[in-house]
Amino acid sequence: MQYHEAANFLFDLRRFGVEPGFESVQELLAAVGVDPESDDGPAYVQVAGTNGKGSTARMVESALREAGFSVGLYTSPHLEHLTERVRVDGRELPRSAVAEFVGEAKPWLVDRAADGAPLTFFEVVTGLGIWWFERAGVDVAVLEVGLGGEFDATSAVAPVASAVTNVSLEHTNVLGDTVEEIAETKAHVTPEGRPLITGTEGAALSTVREVAEELGASDVITVGEDDWAGEGATEAEAHPDVTVAYEGRVTHQQAGVSVAADDWTVDARLPLLGEHQAMNAGIACTLARQVGDEFGVDVDRGALERGLAKADWPGRFEVMSQSPLTVLDGAHNPEACGTVTETLSTFDYDDCHLVVAAMHDKDTAAMAAALPDGARVTTCAPVTDRAEDPEVLARTFESAGYDDVRSTGSVANALSLAREDAADDDALLVTGSLYAVAEARATWTRVQIPKQVDSIDDAETVLRGAQVSEPGIWRMRGKADHRVLHTRVQQRQAEYLKQEMLSLDGECSASALRAGGELHDVVLSGTMAQFKRLAEKLQGQPWGLSGLGEEIRQQLGIQHSPPEREFPWPQDRTAVMGVLNVTPDSFHDGGEYERVEDAVARARRWSTPAPT
Repeated sequence: MQYHEAANFLFDLRRFGVEPGFESVQELLAAVGVDPESDDGPAYVQVAGTNGKGSTARMVESALREAGFSVGLYTSPHLEHLTERVRVDGRELPRSAVAEFVGEAKPWLVDRAADGAPLTFFEVVTGLGIWWFERAGVDVAVLEVGLGGEFDATSAVAPVASAVTNVSLEHTNVLGDTVEEIAETKAHVTPEGRPLITGTEGAALSTVREVAEELGASDVITVGEDDWAGEGATEAEAHPDVTVAYEGRVTHQQAGVSVAADDWTVDARLPLLGEHQAMNAGIACTLARQVGDEFGVDVDRGALERGLAKADWPGRFEVMSQSPLTVLDGAHNPEACGTVTETLSTFDYDDCHLVVAAMHDKDTAAMAAALPDGARVTTCAPVTDRAEDPEVLARTFESAGYDDVRSTGSVANALSLAREDAADDDALLVTGSLYAVAEARATWTRVQIPKQVDSIDDAETVLRGAQVSEPGIWRMRGKADHRVLHTRVQQRQAEYLKQEMLSLDGECSASALRAGGELHDVVLSGTMAQFKRLAEKLQGQPWGLSGLGEEIRQQLGIQHSPPEREFPWPQDRTAVMGVLNVTPDSFHDGGEYERVEDAVARARRWSTPAPT
């Protein structure tokens, strides 16, 4: 089985709705020979919460690696490729492993679907991650919880350390209509006989305590700012077990944080901005130390500080440019939108431009109310069936009081329009969905890779690496004889590129991936003239194709128009003259130069440089 076949199978599972529960994942793991509760397997860490769980999981992984552990990390969603979701010691899951797992699990999955009990995409990919961590022999695997906790696919494991970062209203159709109900399901990640760590407050904290006690937790360790003085604050909230402080932004992409408990402290620079990241850092440090205790290893201050300093997390208040200030943040609920607005306010800028997309099941009205007032808004939709219609989203922003709102089809279009409008001293924020952030981010991360193709074997290697189907490889392998360019684009961009390059008598093969779940590899082959015509045809096209054409021009050195040249002679008279031959009738002279000798003399006279 090839990677594209395996990925297509997995993405097709998205058509199945969410079924709460983790028993199906346990059955899948048994079918592929994995027992996550085996004493020989990894120690597992679960990170649940409404917001911040991905960042927290990344910090835990980074700190444990600095302490000498081999660590797996499972997060979602991915930005560019499915393999990003599963990492071992920082390395993405190999594509070959995806193909191997699906090849092994597919018969069982097909039988389950035939019996009317299909597994979802998230369940199977969670199983894939746990299977790989077991295969890789990691010491610890950190799992970001997908939905809730009690019935989440990641709860197929028994954790040795867990956390609930925070709780607010989300997925109310599945998790419950109140903060207390949502806190109850999230608190089911409690590790039996060990502490549960949490940054929750108020009613959510009370519920977390109750559930953790029922599930046999040895304690509930609270994390938060010291002397919190909110109305109704308990003693534990006012003086948490682990205190955190946000020391402010140090650079455009780095902030200071401090964490303190009774017998340990941390002062670190974190490559993530926002006051909420101090809370995430405090939870992460406490989790990492708890894991260390399980192994009898002291995860000391140095490991924690180094780990936090290296815990970058793309798409979470990620500054892509400073002029104008351009930020990508996947905030997708009202609380997260309020947080990104607060963090953005720490920068100096003139006008604000928002590029916003959202899923149709989100509270978009509350999200709009939480984003910066008075911004110019461009709504759009990423390539997913769950995306809210851009025109509907635009109406939501108009109802929220935004005066300057427009809608367009794609994220790439919206980003292009906003970048054209933004002055150097303005701010541009892409937010509302990690799917939108992923598509926008490709504008900066996509690379054009020229390939050296000197033989059919070389061509096959390039095409197979781009996940082209076997028939496609057979068709193109003998035609890649000019310039060859390999890039990765969105699915509809790939379709347009192929159509246009073939219309120019060039060659184009695209990845055999059918789904829009990740970037598609494209291999283009043609003459410089064909690439030039392609770049011209891309100019002004939608879906970010115009920018893609500019990238092709730059990579191949194609000029928009011939450059102006300066010559070392006067431009107001003839500078160069050539004589092809000389015969008596070479010049229209009425017969004056009939003899060859006269014609040659005349030609020499005309070709003599003008006096200077």
